[in-house]
Amino acid sequence: MFDQIFVCLDGSPSAEKILPLAQGIAKAKGANLVLLRVVEDTSEIASEEHYMRERAALFGGQIRFLVSPDPGAAIVGELAMNSGAIPALTTHGRTAWAEALFGSVALKLIRGAGRPVLVYRPLPHDMRAPAKISTVMIALDGNELSERILPFAVEIAKPLAARLLLVQVLRPGGQQTPPLREIKTDLLESSYLHAKAAEVRQEYDIEADWDVLHGEPGDAICRYISGMRDTLLAMTSHARGGLKRAVFGSVAAECIRNGGAPMLIYWPHSEVGSREA
Repeated sequence: MFDQIFVCLDGSPSAEKILPLAQGIAKAKGANLVLLRVVEDTSEIASEEHYMRERAALFGGQIRFLVSPDPGAAIVGELAMNSGAIPALTTHGRTAWAEALFGSVALKLIRGAGRPVLVYRPLPHDMRAPAKISTVMIALDGNELSERILPFAVEIAKPLAARLLLVQVLRPGGQQTPPLREIKTDLLESSYLHAKAAEVRQEYDIEADWDVLHGEPGDAICRYISGMRDTLLAMTSHARGGLKRAVFGSVAAECIRNGGAPMLIYWPHSEVGSREA
């Protein structure tokens, strides 16, 4: 589905942190690595070219300059002309609100790319993205919309020979929930993952492990992924609301803020079901 990875750079050391991961995925898949730099005026290209060529030589990529006062819109436009490319970037956000959390460029990419976006937000105590991926963890919620990330996640997992792991979180039923009902619910939800793993094996010819988590989805996923150093978390974001935080859903926001793992986030611009992710 993709044969190019566009790594979005802005000249800062932080933006470079996703480069080793993007390089590893591109190399395994035989995709082209393209380093993108958006400048406001053509006069800036000369001063930026040495830095970009240096990074390209180090990571085995090509360079491309775009001229625009709006980096997010420029990259979305470039993606529109390159259907086989996916964008990758480090985000510098620090808060739970969408634009500040993802950064304005990442926000525009996820909303406008029409395809998954590879995003990494470094945690303060661990600033490096993994250079390789040994597990691709896919967050599902039983909703058809959440499953739309599957083909993209498989496309990354296969050439990396990475383990594919399907997870679903059961929210707490409360103290009044009878134990027997909890057991039946757990069996029902694990049955969904078991069936989905069988579908993945049949459709994509790749084995998938699965696990049921318990708690609030964002917190449960972050706790589960903690310490899983070489893991890519893949999920569909359910974008429904007008509020900034609802743009990506509380689960995606929580995972990018506290997960510490690179994420493959897909917003398919449609609504199916009623859950947030």
